[in-house]
Amino acid sequence: MVSLDENLIRNLAVNSSSPIVFRKFVSDWPMCGWSQEKWTSVFGNKEIPFRCLTKKFISDEPCWERRCNLRSMTLKTFFDNLTTSNEWMYFDYKHLHQWFSGDSELCKEITWKKFGYPDKGAADTTLWIGNKGAHTPAHQDTYGYNIVAQVHGKKRWILFPPETGGLKPTRVPYEESSVYSELNFYCPNNLDVFKGLSGGGRMVELSAGDALLVPRGWWHYVQNIDDLNITLNIWLPHEKDNSTRVSEALIKILVAQICKDLPQETARLLVNPNEDDISDTPLAVLFLQLETVVNGYLDKKRKARRLKRQRTRDDPQGSDVEVADLKHLLDNHKNNLEIVPAITNDDLIELIKGNLKEYTGDGKAYDEDEVEGATSSLGLTKAVIDAFSQSNVIDLVKQNLFFKLG
Repeated sequence: MVSLDENLIRNLAVNSSSPIVFRKFVSDWPMCGWSQEKWTSVFGNKEIPFRCLTKKFISDEPCWERRCNLRSMTLKTFFDNLTTSNEWMYFDYKHLHQWFSGDSELCKEITWKKFGYPDKGAADTTLWIGNKGAHTPAHQDTYGYNIVAQVHGKKRWILFPPETGGLKPTRVPYEESSVYSELNFYCPNNLDVFKGLSGGGRMVELSAGDALLVPRGWWHYVQNIDDLNITLNIWLPHEKDNSTRVSEALIKILVAQICKDLPQETARLLVNPNEDDISDTPLAVLFLQLETVVNGYLDKKRKARRLKRQRTRDDPQGSDVEVADLKHLLDNHKNNLEIVPAITNDDLIELIKGNLKEYTGDGKAYDEDEVEGATSSLGLTKAVIDAFSQSNVIDLVKQNLFFKLG
């Protein structure tokens, strides 16, 4: 029987092509046992921004960030409204170092050493706090792979392999770190679109103390299913990121130049709020960014060629996790390790029906005409961005670019 250790876990995270659950793996983290009162004392009286939207919102499109309201409140106020608010609220995707000093109690307790990254801590960590129904639209992360630690409440993850068909990828709204799906997994008008998904969906619910590995490129829709949910995560670099950065720099130039000549309100719909300054970025700066990532990619490729022979000699075979080793790790039940289970399209539809019943089953539901921020009105502009951003198009542009640069 093979037992987990830090080196095995790190190699597993780098090499795994399937999402993996580590049950109760971080249950010894102190914050997994913190009460609401303890979390309140850690945050103090600082007001923090929550992304909010009525729970009864039904739409063909996902609940884009632009469609949400932003409300600032103390964590205590958020806790006081957990069960009475008619909105889902999310303090999401917040880098800890931007909100806490390094000597704060929360930051002192965070280390990713158990996953094979002793040098990673609070400075590399992102925090998510939300109530029931809070969620992120289905998307792919453009860079790296993801390790998630659930520290309070339950969270549902629905995942799909990178090659899954039917998810309708889009770069509108644009942000460099994400490729979104046009499907609304929260409360959609149309359930038929989920019948055509191909590629093998997975679903898992994480409880406090559980951890999840999300491999590079895997689609994921994430939703809180308890009244209070707190999660920490870290994105770790992948060897393919250098190539992806070139793709993203090319797409950014396209989106930025389109936004420059559009009315401000239209341009705002094309991007997520964290990219609002994209149209103000000079073209010279965008090309400098492209030049930097292209040179980085080409330099690494040249070094890889030089080290190809040496790599085999210097890389001990016993240090890598082979495909067969994963089975041995799973077979040892003491590891509390599992591949995220499969979910059929029919079962997925039943889950979404559960959302519709719970959040819109009684009383009037808000439909998408009542909430601003839809991208469906962008028509040809959106279609052009999506057409140029498809991987087969960008890969061809990169291939020609590298050829021209010799």
